[in-house]
Formats: sequence, structure tokens, C-alpha cells
Amino acid sequence: MTGMTRTISARARLALGALVVALGALAGTAWASYAGREHVATATILLHPLEGNAYSPGGRGDDLVNLETEAQVLRSDAVARAVLRRLGSSGTPARLLASVSVVVPPNTQLLEISVRAGDDATAAERASAFGDVYLAFRKSRTESSIFGRTSRLEELVGVREGERKAALGRLERLSSTAPERRLLEQQVQEIVVQIGSLRAQLATAQAIGLDPGQVVTPGHVVAAGPTSDPRTMALVGGGAALLAGLAVAVVRSGRRTVTLVGDAAAVAECGLLPLGAVAPPVGADDAVIARARSVVLAVGPDRPLVVTVAPVTAGVPTTFDALVGAFANARYEVVAIDLARLPDRVALAELVLQRASVSDVLVQVGEFRSHLRPLDDLSDDAGFADLVASAQMRHCLEDLAKRADLVLVGAPPLRSPVGRALLAASRAVVVEAQTSVVTRPDLTELVEEAARLDGTIAGVVLVGVPGASSEVTV
Repeated sequence: MTGMTRTISARARLALGALVVALGALAGTAWASYAGREHVATATILLHPLEGNAYSPGGRGDDLVNLETEAQVLRSDAVARAVLRRLGSSGTPARLLASVSVVVPPNTQLLEISVRAGDDATAAERASAFGDVYLAFRKSRTESSIFGRTSRLEELVGVREGERKAALGRLERLSSTAPERRLLEQQVQEIVVQIGSLRAQLATAQAIGLDPGQVVTPGHVVAAGPTSDPRTMALVGGGAALLAGLAVAVVRSGRRTVTLVGDAAAVAECGLLPLGAVAPPVGADDAVIARARSVVLAVGPDRPLVVTVAPVTAGVPTTFDALVGAFANARYEVVAIDLARLPDRVALAELVLQRASVSDVLVQVGEFRSHLRPLDDLSDDAGFADLVASAQMRHCLEDLAKRADLVLVGAPPLRSPVGRALLAASRAVVVEAQTSVVTRPDLTELVEEAARLDGTIAGVVLVGVPGASSEVTV
């Protein structure tokens, strides 16, 4: 059974691995299909330093930052609206800008504008339009800046000219010997100097260049590259999925290897008594079974001896039948209750519900051996988990133990509701730990649960260890 389980598990892993690789290949193919439908065009423009813009002649070593600012301005709503008007296209600036990206190549004055569209012609047209519109946008900003400056200077020149004419008029009305004439002449000279300075500034402003830059490369379609090849991307996707799956498997395997309970030392580190290791089938004369019997009999006789044999997490007890045989061979009267059998569950339910007495359901099946047989063979075990947790269940088990030397119960996993109830109702519990399943945290949690329920764990039998059974000497 163990070999078959391992074979099935290996096949399941292979199937899962194949599925992961197939999904990765499918994802790669889908990506290639998407990339093949996406048409990208690129235009390149050269920017000249220009007044009124981030990248201007007054820059002081921050040109890279300024060019990045220019790239952000190119992707502004104002530029996008101008592009839409130029192309006569409907739509919103936000939708258009979602398909536009701008890159500043290192150590250059270039902007590379990339545009995605549904076809090559549209992509190329939009890329070129963004380049042309942005250069015009930069020029208009400079013209606006220059116009504002020259208008102010011309206004100041006009004011100063008026002041000069007024001062000259007053001079003409004064006699050559008038005392205030000298002061007035000085004022006229100062006004003339100011007018000269303003005219020089005006000439400088009017001489500012208006060249925003130029289109270096008009919009042209960029080849899709290997990402648009379905076969290439299928291989890439499948390979990536395979590597990811292997990485996850290695990590999980490493974690389980560290925490799995594989030997007696691991059991002892959890504060439990290791009884030994067995591999199915297990016989009544096995040394590990004999040791388990001795440990159980050493439990104090302060109440009738009810012993539960159960795995930790999953499955059914492997050593239950062997322990029943070992006690019977040692001439101990044993009541064997195998909860994997429906008749045993029904008979216990009849006892708890007081539909039958111990004498009604207890049947001797061999020398020193008895088991349970229900009065009503047609009954079911509905609500059995709730009955096991009741106080009456403990009384029924103790009544059965009074008719023999001990009651041995083969129980479901101790993590189940029935298993936890029997952990509390039993005088001792023999725990089975499957070496390929149970971890140290599982045993630590079991120790804490037993302490909380005032249960006694007699010891732990390791199940599934390859090779012959071996007794552990502690």
C-alpha cells in the first residue's frame, strides 16, 4: 500500500509539473500573440536650449534633470490635445498618453518618443505628430516669454521718453542763469542713460533665437522582436514555469526535511518516549510491540485501563491488531474496539445511549479476546463524534474495562474530534507517527493538547521507516 501511495504521489507530481509547464507555455504564447498585435513606432527629436523652457541657455549643470522635465512636459495634456487637433482624431488626452512613452538617452539632448497603436501607420503618424507638436509647443512658450519681456521693456522706454521730454520742456523755459537748471540737466542725463539701458535690453530680448530643435528621426515602426514569436515565447514561458516549480519544490522539500519526524531522537526532542520503528506488516511478536505493551502495563492502576492506539494526523492505526495479539498472547483479557469498523461504533453508541448493556454487546471471539457486536445490525453511527465527547462515553469504556484487564481502542487520527475525545477519555495513548507525514510541530502540538486534556501519552511508534522493525533503548 505504501509503495502504491508513493507511486501515485510521484505520478501526481509529474502530472502537476507537466501542467505547470503547459500553463507557462500557454502564457508565453498568449504574450507573443498580444505583442504581435501591438504596433510600436518611435520618433527622435533634438532639443536646443530655449528661453521659457526647462532646458534653457541659463542651465547650470542640471541639463539632465531639465531634459527629464521636458520629457514629462511632452506627455502633458496640453501637448496631447494639440496632437489630437493636428491629427483630427477623437478621444481623450489621457487615453492617447497611455500609449506614449518618452526616454532621454544618456548624455544626449535627444528625446525618443514611442507610441503604441493598432496598426503601423497610425503608430508612426502619432509618433511624428508628437515630435512636431512638441517642438512647436516649445517655440510658442519662448515666443510668449519674449513677448512678455519686450512688451514690458517697450513700456518702460515709453515712460522714460515721456519723462525726458517733460524735463527738456522745463529746461527750455528756464534762463541760462537759473539755479535749478544744473539739477534738471543732470536728471535729463540720467533718464537718457536709463533709456539707453532699456533699449539695449530690448534689443537683446528681440535677438533671442527661436529654434526649438528639430526632428532627427520621423516616426518609424519598430520591429516586434523575439517576444512576438509564439514558439520562442512558449519555450521561454514553459522554461520559466519549470524553473519556478523546481524552486518551489526544492524549498518545500528542504522545509519538510528539516521538520519531519524521522527518528527516535526527533521524538525525544518533543518530550515524548520513542518506542521504536516499524514497517507494515507488523506482527504481535515484534520487539517494538512488546515494548509498547510493557510501557502500557506500567501505567498506574488508578482507574480501569483504557488504552487508545491512534495516528497523529491521518490514516488508521497500523499496530492495533498486533497490540491486541501481544496482550492476548501474554494472557491479558482484552476488549478490542476498532473504530474503523461500523459494528463497533454502533455498539458503543448503543451503550452511551443506554439502549444496551455491556453484557448485550460484549462478545468473546477467542481466548483472552472480546469485541463488540451491536444489538441492532441495521443501525448507523450518526452523531458518533458527539457521543464520544460525552461524559457517558468514558463511563462506558471504564465499564468495559472492568470486564477485562484492559480495553484497547483503535481510533482515528488524534487531530480529529473523535481522536481528541479519546485522548481525554483514555488512561494511556500509544501514538503512531508516520515518518513521511508527521512533523515536529505536530508532535509538539499533540503534547500541548494532551496536557490541556489531562491525557497521558505512553509513547510514540514510528511507522513507515524502511527496513526491519527496530526497538529503541532509552
